[in-house]
Amino acid sequence: MKIFFEQKKPGRTKQTIEPVAVEIDGCPASVGALIEVTVRSCVAAFNKKAASSPEDPDIGDAGEVLDEQGISNLVETGRVAFGIVYGNRQADADKAVANALQCYEDGMFRMFLNGVPLGDIHSPVEVREGACLSVVRLTLLAGRMW
Repeated sequence: MKIFFEQKKPGRTKQTIEPVAVEIDGCPASVGALIEVTVRSCVAAFNKKAASSPEDPDIGDAGEVLDEQGISNLVETGRVAFGIVYGNRQADADKAVANALQCYEDGMFRMFLNGVPLGDIHSPVEVREGACLSVVRLTLLAGRMW
């Protein structure tokens, strides 16, 4: 099933990040299952990208050359990078899922499906083809009292 994944980070001047199509396995029935399938899909994409990165980015093909349009597009998102995963490391999907579920339970981020906030981990959810999933990371503001 293909859904659109949108991640918004507070604190950016422009919060216009285009939705990205993500392929997930099956149809999750609960919020916890939705978190699990999206995290596993993102980890698989990261591991595929890490496996295709060059061993030494200074030697040989270090990815695509960025033109002015590509650089301006990356500036709008807040980070200009070449897309190289340094160290050729692989992420562990089970640890990532456990971490994401714990973070959701602790209130570190909120999720919205087609603009509707999702409840706790065990709440039922109905995901359809082409649904838009938004994730908002919540940050603590630290001042002089801390």
